[in-house]
Amino acid sequence: MASESFEKISDEKQVAIIQSGITEFSKKSYMDASTDEITKSCGISKGLLFHYFGNKKNFYLYCLEVALKRLLTDIPTPDQTGFYEMIFSYADEKFKLCEKYPSEMHLVNMAAREMSAKVINEKNELIVRYMISTREKSQQLMEKAIAALELKEINIEKLKDAITIYLGAIINRYLERYKENPKLFFEHSAEIKTEIKEYLDFMLNGVVKEGGSV
Repeated sequence: MASESFEKISDEKQVAIIQSGITEFSKKSYMDASTDEITKSCGISKGLLFHYFGNKKNFYLYCLEVALKRLLTDIPTPDQTGFYEMIFSYADEKFKLCEKYPSEMHLVNMAAREMSAKVINEKNELIVRYMISTREKSQQLMEKAIAALELKEINIEKLKDAITIYLGAIINRYLERYKENPKLFFEHSAEIKTEIKEYLDFMLNGVVKEGGSV
């Protein structure tokens, strides 16, 4: 949490300080990240940084929350009516946010794997809180997309969960693959969507011939 003195400085200076932190924490683990590099980049002293945030941990958590807010902002419900059109319209909006905020995306990716005992509990609570806050919106979209399908008598909740797991696993695989060069993640968005459709087709159409045994 930032001090009142931080809130009183100019917006331009606040942005410079936070962006310097996000950039440094997006490249290195919490322990390896250097407050010297951060303060050098934004043109303030280390003493002033700690005056604003108290310590490195508080500053790290503040930067992480800013990154989460930017990446998990509300996305408008798609106007499309088809299943894949709704799914991919939503995915495109997610891609746009990640492309707009590559350092923030990398920071969140790094934070998810951060194991330092100094921050692990607080950063996990922060990530979970923001993930929960966006889950309802995602679930509403998924329900709307599934409603566009002609389905057999099945458990809709399990189907919704299964599709969500598929999407998350595929996206995470590409995030891991391109973690050292986030730009490639965006360049391969068409490939990612193609793979998403292939996997969802397996689920929705089945792979066992009619009358075949499993």
